[in-house]
Amino acid sequence: MTSIFVPISISGIWYPVLSKNPIESGSIGIGLVLDPYIEAKVIRGDPEIILNGEKIYFPNVYILKTLGGVKVEISTNIPLGYGYGMSAALSLAYALGASNLYNVKEEKAIRTAHISEVINGNGLGDIEAEYIGGGLIYREVPGFPGKIRKIDVEFNRQQICSKPIERMETKGIIKNNPKALQYIDEFLSNPSIENFFNQARKFTEDLGMFSPYPNSFRKKGLIIRMGECKSQGWIVHNLAKIGAHQE
Repeated sequence: MTSIFVPISISGIWYPVLSKNPIESGSIGIGLVLDPYIEAKVIRGDPEIILNGEKIYFPNVYILKTLGGVKVEISTNIPLGYGYGMSAALSLAYALGASNLYNVKEEKAIRTAHISEVINGNGLGDIEAEYIGGGLIYREVPGFPGKIRKIDVEFNRQQICSKPIERMETKGIIKNNPKALQYIDEFLSNPSIENFFNQARKFTEDLGMFSPYPNSFRKKGLIIRMGECKSQGWIVHNLAKIGAHQE
């Protein structure tokens, strides 16, 4: 049995770039790669995902199984379908497991995970972000392999936390916001955690997603905030400097 560890990914600004070729599809954007890492136990077997003790329907598997039959078992408090990049995390766990179990080249495995996400209408960049890690990241080039720039910022140990509030389809938020690239430029002119939250809030509010808390924004079905995290129901995060890996 092999253990694969994958961080989660919460995008704050995204500019979708869609192509008939899924390899070229992705997004330009700014986001956070965070813990807790998803720990996946992988073994050879029927291709399936067991999440918190229950086998789930996960259409990405129909593409991922071309890498080999892998049974993936995960136990986590991070829910699927809320905006944490969990579909990418599950796909990465499967792909890296197949790479280890069947000696598949890692580049091919990650490329297949990317394709599975694009074809099934899930994240457009979470695979690359979670694979590379880095905390606060800038997806400069869309598609696979894309280009990820790790933003080196001072992090004064302010708590970052999130709360899942509503399960939503990713397809509903893959929209072109003409201001996305402007918000990215405004962030890059003053790269900081604080400015990331500021620009992400403006961007997500343009898409009709609102948070009632200061220093926060809503992404899909979750709210992420910076500051006080002691209230019930909040998940506390740290920046994940290391990407997906095997232990």
